[in-house]
Amino acid sequence: MVASGIARTVTWAIRFFQLLFAVILVGALSYMVDQFRDFGFGGVPREVVTPEVFVCFLLRDLVLTKSGILTHVLFLDGTSQIIATFFDFVLFIGYVTSAGLLRHNFHRHSHENPLRDALINIRTAHGINSREDRNGGLVRLVVGLVVLQL
Repeated sequence: MVASGIARTVTWAIRFFQLLFAVILVGALSYMVDQFRDFGFGGVPREVVTPEVFVCFLLRDLVLTKSGILTHVLFLDGTSQIIATFFDFVLFIGYVTSAGLLRHNFHRHSHENPLRDALINIRTAHGINSREDRNGGLVRLVVGLVVLQL
């Protein structure tokens, strides 16, 4: 009985942090999409769009089910558990894909990240402040949160 309560509490905590990180990711990725659409020449890169799609899918899952699929797994019958597990697997594959697309941005120093350079270049080409430090931190934040969401 106590182990079941601890498992539920841990599951709720995991889902809460997943929701918190997903909200932060949506904000950061939406800002990047906005910058690429306003200033970009070649559209929005896949390494920005793919994580955004799966973060929005996760937010939809968390908001519509109120407490997330994993929490409901504790109370669902066999078929529903299989469906819930499938959706969690799809989210996992999506985050692995996102991490793979962002693999060139895993550098410790921001100036080595191509996504940061792209954000800076599109702003500089239009004669606007490039915000080098802000964009470097933003790219590192996105990469870190995508990896944490795995």
